[in-house]
Amino acid sequence: MKKMKNSNKTILITGVSKGIGNGLAKEFIRLGYNVIGTTRDKTSIKGLKTIYKLDINDNKSISDIKELLILNKIKIDILINNAGIGSDYYSELSLENNFEMRFRTHLFGTFYFTETILPLIKNSGKIINISSKLSSFNEIDKVDKTKLTSTKMAYIISKCSLNMYTKLLANRLKDENIEVLSIHPGWVKTSLSKTNEHAPLNIDESVMGIIKILKEKRPSGTFWDATNQLQLNW
Repeated sequence: MKKMKNSNKTILITGVSKGIGNGLAKEFIRLGYNVIGTTRDKTSIKGLKTIYKLDINDNKSISDIKELLILNKIKIDILINNAGIGSDYYSELSLENNFEMRFRTHLFGTFYFTETILPLIKNSGKIINISSKLSSFNEIDKVDKTKLTSTKMAYIISKCSLNMYTKLLANRLKDENIEVLSIHPGWVKTSLSKTNEHAPLNIDESVMGIIKILKEKRPSGTFWDATNQLQLNW
């Protein structure tokens, strides 16, 4: 992929230690972006100069990130909320803990993190929430009912709630010209889910699809499939 215009822009990506977040960070570095990544343990990543430690479930950790951005006079052009928990991880937890963990990460943590750093996102910027096609009401009937475990249902419902935040935030930021999208990255071979070993896409393919969506202006408050570049119904 050729370098995108305005490659001096700053992009902040949560959850870059592995998987899609790691792939996005590496590709945006290659494209010449100033990339800021977050990890839970400040893992060193080749080529990534700026890594902040972030626990998306810890309000103080989120506030610390804002202070660092202000201290370093950093404004964000693109925020990608990628940090998440796979659909079948922690299945050994109780039903209550499963729902709580996924909602804390996919909704509460993402919501609080975005709202906290929102003043640092430039007008005409972009906010991307990595979601899942499973959260679309039009797609859910296609899921094999034998695979709808309580763990997977907690995942789907939390992502569906994240999509509502995408829509509400887009409406709120219309006058600031900030584009807010949900993106389904595809079913990708990552360690985020135990079943992903059977996935048809590799990380690079997913990353290229996500970046292709970002390259063009899309209607704010919409949901996109990175695998075929088509808009999804909520």
